[in-house]
Amino acid sequence: MNIELNAVSATALAAGLDAGEFTSEELIKACFAAIHAHGDDAIFITLMKETALTAARESDARRKAGQLLSDWDGIPVAWKDLVDIPGTPTTAASAVNERVAPPARGAVIFENCTKAGLICIGKTNLSEFAYSGLGLNPHFGTPVNPHSTVEPLAPGGSSSGSAVAVAASLVPLAIGTDTAGSVRVPASFCGITGFKSSQSHYEKTGIFPLSDSLDSVGSFAHSIEDIITFDAILRGKTLKPVPAAPIPKPNLVVPTNVVMDGLDPEVAACFDHVLDKLENAGYVVTRRAFPIFDEVVALFAKHGTLTVAEAATLHKDLLASPDADKMDQRVRERMGTAKQFSAQDYIQLQWDRMRLEHAVRETLGHDILVFPTVPITAPSISELEADNNLFAQTNLLVLRNTMLGNYLGMPGVSIPAGQASEGAPIGTLFSVAQSLDLELLYHCRSIERCLVR
Repeated sequence: MNIELNAVSATALAAGLDAGEFTSEELIKACFAAIHAHGDDAIFITLMKETALTAARESDARRKAGQLLSDWDGIPVAWKDLVDIPGTPTTAASAVNERVAPPARGAVIFENCTKAGLICIGKTNLSEFAYSGLGLNPHFGTPVNPHSTVEPLAPGGSSSGSAVAVAASLVPLAIGTDTAGSVRVPASFCGITGFKSSQSHYEKTGIFPLSDSLDSVGSFAHSIEDIITFDAILRGKTLKPVPAAPIPKPNLVVPTNVVMDGLDPEVAACFDHVLDKLENAGYVVTRRAFPIFDEVVALFAKHGTLTVAEAATLHKDLLASPDADKMDQRVRERMGTAKQFSAQDYIQLQWDRMRLEHAVRETLGHDILVFPTVPITAPSISELEADNNLFAQTNLLVLRNTMLGNYLGMPGVSIPAGQASEGAPIGTLFSVAQSLDLELLYHCRSIERCLVR
């Protein structure tokens, strides 16, 4: 059976299963056929075809018996290879971890999905140890952005494989993580929807860390509707119906400082078009400075970042061992800058972080910040690989807007907003104060409808 997977939502696939249009086994076979036909071996580190087909047959048997585990029983999903899955090593896309022993237990979010009947297709590639916003990997290859035309474009990172798997319509859903932009950046570059949660929104047990203070779980899909359902499953919850009455439109705040600096002209034009659409739909858009962003930039300039301090500490034994030579040199060099980091720097960053998180709640309330997800469109892979200085500069630039949200504890959603002249996607980021994740998702569902008209 020929099952259409091109940008089809998990919600639509679940409806097809429910209507008997195809079986879960047929759906899973279609996913693997699409993966084979796409031909980019750098997207997945591990494929789990036989395990997935067995799970699909079990799902079909439950459906026949009227004993489904959830409405999404039998739906496929891909997992970033930072997430523990029994029987497969968690490599973190590093050559030094290729032969690590598989975990005995899966991560909590994986087990929650398994209990709901979702089916793991495989584990996706990423920047080594999740430490880059561009998605390059010298060990397992770099997944090519599906929107590449003249030359291969970077997928964004670190959740490169997960974003490409969804953007290329190989799976309807994928899991990523986000420490400085690792879901929102690749979502923007690849033209799909990406949700970065508050740090405490999901249980992170069983997920390989980069920076425990900043790490958050995220997801990729073709629609906010999918993200909302997926969110409930990941938390082990039953999805609660959205109130029938319309939710009042929130105020939208466009910061005029930091995040709007030096935008690519096509990104700026696309963003202006987004704002026009939202204002025409009845949203109140206010443009004003958001001084908290300036404070964060000043703190980073004076003290460094929590990411480099925590990542270097986590990998200190590796960095001091002969195996350090096996690492991506760009990752190793970035971690090496932590030698200049003091205990006072770390403590000051944590103290100021708590203060500024509170300031965001006080200043923003329930308003939504809106700005371009990334200041540029996806750059050339070959140019980044050829010039380490260009790589470093571009990496900082692509993470500039998103990393603010991680430090401030803000959940965010990148929604496709348009394309540049050569077809490279452009995303718009919507962010709210800490722990307002569900509120953000429900508002973004309405916003998404305005943007796709």
